[in-house]
Amino acid sequence: MAHRRSLIAIVLLAACLHAIGIARTLLPAQDGLKLIRFARQFQNDPWADVVRGADVHPLYPALVAMVEPSVAAAIGEGADAWRIAAQLVAVLASLGLLIPVYFLTEAIFDRRIAFIAAGVLALLPRVAEVGRETLGDGLGLVATFVTLGLAARALRSGDWRFAAGAAAASGLGYLARPEAILLPAVIGLAWLVDRVWPSNPARPRAMLALSLMLLVPAFFIGGYTTIKGGLSEKLALRNAAGLGPQAMPVRTVPQHVPQGLDDPRWDFSPKEETENIAIRGMGQAFKRILGRWWEELAWFFAAMTVWGIARRRAVRQAIGCEETNQGPRIESRLLGLFAIVYLAALLRHCTTLGYLSWRHVLPLVVASMPWAAAGTYLCCRRIGELMRLSPGRARFARYAATVFTLGLSIAVQMNPSHWSHLSRWGHWSAGRWLAAHAAPGEKVLDTRGWAQFISRLPGYDYWHVRQALTDSALAYVLVGVDELQASSARGATLRAILSFAGTPLVDFPASPGDPTPAVRIYRFHRPVSWEGIAR
Repeated sequence: MAHRRSLIAIVLLAACLHAIGIARTLLPAQDGLKLIRFARQFQNDPWADVVRGADVHPLYPALVAMVEPSVAAAIGEGADAWRIAAQLVAVLASLGLLIPVYFLTEAIFDRRIAFIAAGVLALLPRVAEVGRETLGDGLGLVATFVTLGLAARALRSGDWRFAAGAAAASGLGYLARPEAILLPAVIGLAWLVDRVWPSNPARPRAMLALSLMLLVPAFFIGGYTTIKGGLSEKLALRNAAGLGPQAMPVRTVPQHVPQGLDDPRWDFSPKEETENIAIRGMGQAFKRILGRWWEELAWFFAAMTVWGIARRRAVRQAIGCEETNQGPRIESRLLGLFAIVYLAALLRHCTTLGYLSWRHVLPLVVASMPWAAAGTYLCCRRIGELMRLSPGRARFARYAATVFTLGLSIAVQMNPSHWSHLSRWGHWSAGRWLAAHAAPGEKVLDTRGWAQFISRLPGYDYWHVRQALTDSALAYVLVGVDELQASSARGATLRAILSFAGTPLVDFPASPGDPTPAVRIYRFHRPVSWEGIAR
């Protein structure tokens, strides 16, 4: 019962922080706009058609579509209802992730270290951010670690019920994030290691459990592939499987641009090129992954992870574990094998595509939690021993350290300088301005998509800029000032088009009280001819 109370306390704390985050959020993540668009389609179109037409895995948008009617009934229909519905799904997944991490850590060490692991996970700023963003990463993470937790119990006991639960979680994980396709391979490797590990006895009914955990996810993957017509549209997964990019559909009608804009020097790229240096080679990829992992664990807990792994026997002796002379438990091996397999897949991703996002390393961050907590526990214990504190003072020091850590993490999460959502205020204001001033039938071209989401006006994102420039109903163009000031060919193209056919109307800053313009709305006047436009 004690472990339930400690876990509930952590979940409640994390829920409060997420509630504050939702209240301070004006707009979804930019990738979340696409997910919300597919969620809307799930409410209006046949689900199989939506799955076939989406370039994301469908579980997260489908859940958002299911939650949105309840949110809309409470606060009214509109953009906020969709944003909050998407965030609620992500928050529930983030809170659910604390449970398997807690019990995996408890199985490897004990309840005290499990409490630290869940607490650290709830307080890491980047993990908290993805937990309340409109993204499906949290759903993929909870499915992954529920799978590993249940698989450990199934491999240890041979109980088919745990195996069925792990298999279902693995299959659902693949419907949320394509990386979950690695889980059956991890489970199979763990079973092989378990068979040859000299300190472990043979497991009863292990073959039945293993068969369920390998075959059931294949039905999920096969069903999705049958509907979709392919394993995944995610380029990273296709490259890892040796499939290469999907064949592009052949357009019967070319996607023309108006005469005068057909010069190949004009750049209609949907996004500005990233300033990050492309990853070249396995060594550089490993350094980039290690650096991201170190950063997302807030440096200190990365060091504690290394310390916890190096001193795991000392940790077990300190907590009175009776298994110091045996091999690592199945939970430990599963997490270790998952980290190795996922790292190998991530290295291939980096060397093939040349980039790495902080979201890519989150599974490694979560898998590190048991050892980060163990290292933290051992470090604090050693400090107490060196200081020779009395039991009362040691207890006070533990409470003080806990309060300090909580306060520091909450301060970082709530600090406006680290608050990525605040910079979306200009787009939010621009969307409200468009909703108030646009006439019926007028369309908007929004390079980022946020203002169009708020205004609910028909229009285009910059992936469809060619179609927008040929639409006679296009009346407004909304662009970030940073995009106009960019020295790239894309920036030069935007400046030329808006100078030739646009009239600036109103600017909005990135945040309230900031006089610097960040977002600009242009009135668009479609010219009879683009001939004569100057670069």
